[in-house]
Amino acid sequence: MVIAVIISAVAIIAAAGLGLYARSLRRQIRDICAQSEFIEKHGSNKLVSVDIRDKAVLELVSCMNGLLEEKRRVAIQAKNNERIFKDTISGISHDIRTPLTSLYGYFQMLQGAADSASKEKYTQIIHSRILELQDMTEQLFTFVKLENPSYTLETESVNLTQTLCDVMFSFYGDFDQSGTEPKVDIPAEICHINANEAAVRRVLQNLVKNALTHGCRELSVGMKSRDEWAEISVSNQVAEGEMIDVSRVFEKFYKADTSRHKSGSTGLGLFIARTLTERMSGKIYAEVHGNVFTVTVTWKRV
Repeated sequence: MVIAVIISAVAIIAAAGLGLYARSLRRQIRDICAQSEFIEKHGSNKLVSVDIRDKAVLELVSCMNGLLEEKRRVAIQAKNNERIFKDTISGISHDIRTPLTSLYGYFQMLQGAADSASKEKYTQIIHSRILELQDMTEQLFTFVKLENPSYTLETESVNLTQTLCDVMFSFYGDFDQSGTEPKVDIPAEICHINANEAAVRRVLQNLVKNALTHGCRELSVGMKSRDEWAEISVSNQVAEGEMIDVSRVFEKFYKADTSRHKSGSTGLGLFIARTLTERMSGKIYAEVHGNVFTVTVTWKRV
C-alpha cells in the first residue's frame, strides 16, 4: 500500500515537472520567434538568445545565429561589390572621356588650321591620342577578362630574354619622344620560363608603360638570374613631392597622382601585371628607396 502511494506521488510529481518543462519550452519557442521577427523587421545586428538550457534548443539557436551571421556577411559583401562596381564604372568613364575630349578639341583645331605646319602638328597629336585610347581600351578589355574567374591562361616555354628585348624595342618611339634614355641591363644568357607569351609581354609592357607615364627623368630595366628564378626589375625616379603607397600600387585604379593629370593611364596597369603574373605562378612586388620606385617580377626558370 505504501509503495503504491509512493509510486503514485512520484508519477504526479513527474507529470507536474513535465508539464512545467513543456510550458517553459513553449514560452521559449514563442520568445525565439519574437526575437527572429524583430531582427528581420528592424535589420538588427542582434543574435537570438535563450534562457532555457536545453541541449536541443541550444543547438537550434546556434544554427539560427549561424545563418543570421552568414546573411549579414553576404549583405556586407554585396554592398562592397556594389561600391567597387560603381567605382570601376566611374574610373572607366573618366579615363575614356579625358582622351576623347582632348581628341575632339585637337580635331577642331586641325579643321581651323590655316597652314600645313599647324595641320601636321595637330595630326601628330591626334594620332598620339588615338594610340593612347587604343592602349587604354586594351587595358580595360584585359581587366574585364581577368575579372572572370573562369578565364585561364595556356602556358608554354617562353624565351623571357627575347620577350623583354622585344618589349624594350617596341617602346623606342616613346623613349625618343619623351627624351628618355633608359638604362638597360639584359644578360646574353637565354632564359626560359613556363608561362603565356602574350601575358608575359603584357606584364612587361605595363611595367615599362607605368614607369614612362608616372616616372620622371631616369628609367632603368634590368634582368637577373637568381638560382632557379628569373628576375626583371623596372625602376623610375619619382617626381618631387609625390607620395607612393607601396601597399596599394597593385590595386585597381590606384594612382599616386591624385590629381589624375597624367594622360594615357587607367590606373589598371600594375593591377593587370600583378594578376597575370600570379596566374602564371610568378611573384611581383614594389618598393621605394629614396626617390626611386621599383617593380620587380620573378618567374621560375625551366
